[in-house]
Amino acid sequence: MSGPQLLKRIPFLSALAPAHLRDVYRLAREVEVPAGQPVFAKRESADAMFIVLSGRVKIFTASSGRKRKTFAYLTEGDFFGEMALVSETTRTAAAEAVETSRLLLIRKRDFQRLLARDSRLALYLLRTLCERLRRANEEIEGMLFRNILGRVAKTMTDLARRSGEPWRGGVALKQRFTQQELADLVGTTREPLTRALSSLRRAGLVSLTDDGRYAVPDAPRLAALGSND
Repeated sequence: MSGPQLLKRIPFLSALAPAHLRDVYRLAREVEVPAGQPVFAKRESADAMFIVLSGRVKIFTASSGRKRKTFAYLTEGDFFGEMALVSETTRTAAAEAVETSRLLLIRKRDFQRLLARDSRLALYLLRTLCERLRRANEEIEGMLFRNILGRVAKTMTDLARRSGEPWRGGVALKQRFTQQELADLVGTTREPLTRALSSLRRAGLVSLTDDGRYAVPDAPRLAALGSND
C-alpha cells in the first residue's frame, strides 16, 4: 500500500483529496519509537503532531509523588499532539510508546497549512477536540463524585464502547490491558483497582477472555453502575 493510500485510512485525513494526501505524505516523515521510549515530555515545546501508523502509544501525566494518570491509549489511525500546535502552548501531557510504534510526524507549519487548505479537516479537528474536552470533564466529575467502583465501571464501559468486539453476548476489549494500565486510566493505584475489579467480576459485570483480555458481559448494567453518583 502506498503512502497516500495509507493516509486515506486515517479518519483525521480521510476528507482530503488525493492530491492533498500526496502533499501531506511528502511533507511528513515516519519515525519509529521503541517500546518504553518517550515521544515527547510534558511542558516540552511543541513543533509537530503525530499520527499512529502502527503500535500503541499512551498519553499521560505524572505528579512529583510518582503517581500517574493515563488519559488514553492510542493505536493505528489515532492522532495526538495537535492541541499545542493550535493553541501555541507547550505540551500539556507526555506521550510514550507502549509497544514499538511507527508514527507519522507532521511539522507545525505544515499542519497549519493543512487546516487552512481544507475546512473539513479543521471541522474534524474541532469535533475531536470537543470530544476530548467532554471526556476530560467527565473524568473530573468522576474523580469528584464517584467512588472507586463507579470510576472503574465507567472506565471499563468507555473502553468497551471505543474498542470492543462482540463476545458471548457481551463485549470484549480488543486490546489487552494490565492492572497497572487500568489503574493509571482510572487515576488510582493497583490495590484499589484490584479490589474493584474483583467486586465487578463477582457481580458478573467484568470477565476475562480465554486469551486474557477484559470483557464486559452486561454492558448496560455496568454503564448504569458507572453513571451513578
